[in-house]
Amino acid sequence: MLARQFAIGFGIAIIFPLLVYYGVRTLHSPPKWPETEVSSPQATPEERQAREQRQRERRDRYYAQSRDFARVLIIASTPLGIAAIVIGTIVSLPSVGTGLILGGIFTVAHGYWGYWHYADDWLRFVSLILGFAVLLFVAYWRWPKTAAQPQPPS
Repeated sequence: MLARQFAIGFGIAIIFPLLVYYGVRTLHSPPKWPETEVSSPQATPEERQAREQRQRERRDRYYAQSRDFARVLIIASTPLGIAAIVIGTIVSLPSVGTGLILGGIFTVAHGYWGYWHYADDWLRFVSLILGFAVLLFVAYWRWPKTAAQPQPPS
């Protein structure tokens, strides 16, 4: 029985981030790497320079589109991942709750992974503080509170 619960939780933790990623990818397709032009051996220096310029423009366009896709992914994955973490703490089935919590963490991490090198240091720092705060809040909010029990006199 424990193995089934582990498998269900693990499956949710893996499938949820993929679900979010491919949902974003369906609505906002990622860029495709530009094809490389083959240079002719008889090309003149001006033709080679023009080809290199076109390649540079295609590459720059690709990087700009890649940044846009990463921004859309982080905008979608962050609230969905946080929602999965919060819902995972509410769900009474341990395997589903654990799977949602891990899936939410993986979803947020995957969203940030793609945008991390575009983000400024202050955004990285604030994001990490907020993520840490959300996990601490959820842990303390749902952790069973046990009051100190008075010891019976001996």
